[in-house]
Amino acid sequence: MLYLFMYVNKHTACLLLVSLALVSLSVSCTYDPLSMRSVTVVIPMQHRWEVMQNQSFWYTLVWTEKGERKQQHINAGERRVTLWIRRGETVVFCAYPLGVFSPIGGALVPDGGHEILLNEQEGVLCHLLLESTKLTTGALGGLVYPHLLQEIRSKVDDFTLLDANRLQKDLVNGELSSSSIQVQEPLAVVVSTIPQGYWVGERASETSFWSYWGSEGVVLSLGEGLHCFWNREDALLLRVFVDLKEQAFFFSVQRGPLW
Repeated sequence: MLYLFMYVNKHTACLLLVSLALVSLSVSCTYDPLSMRSVTVVIPMQHRWEVMQNQSFWYTLVWTEKGERKQQHINAGERRVTLWIRRGETVVFCAYPLGVFSPIGGALVPDGGHEILLNEQEGVLCHLLLESTKLTTGALGGLVYPHLLQEIRSKVDDFTLLDANRLQKDLVNGELSSSSIQVQEPLAVVVSTIPQGYWVGERASETSFWSYWGSEGVVLSLGEGLHCFWNREDALLLRVFVDLKEQAFFFSVQRGPLW
């Protein structure tokens, strides 16, 4: 660098040195290794609809940072994203297929590693935790994620059976305990008068089924929230919304999804 400055005057050389210093300072402040660390978020498996269509989804990755929600687009076919995350925080991640469907999720704890593998089961929990930050930015401040995950897994495998309202209320109020984890019974949902064909659930844990003209319908055992089933042959989407508290459900059929 000194060799380059031999051919400019002293004033210009000083300006160049100051500019370079400012650029260096800006970069170091943006990615300060003392306060931030690099983490790689991995989508380890293909969605079952991707396999059927032999075509990859794009995803919307959402996470928390100091109580603030951030997001990033993940192009179709990409399976790894590297981010800079603040040290000393529990960071919750959700990756939403096509931006709207049931996410895969996971969390990075303060003493965790540099890579996190997202999965379907934790997607339900992490979505709930992200929604809690809309109510209060400090909802995840004292969260010990590994302990919460272990407690839930000791009680239920299907996280859609959790009483999400109870868990979220206690989390927001700072009253999270083992009693906050309440498990509900699934609802028997009768789906009838839908086009015939083979309907594949978006979650690997959900049962796919055939429907036929003139049949009395199909009985599905479902947990809380929205459940989607895809009829690939006719490019149709069945959406079933379940409210376990009210013991109610409704469903609709629409075109899609397309990607």
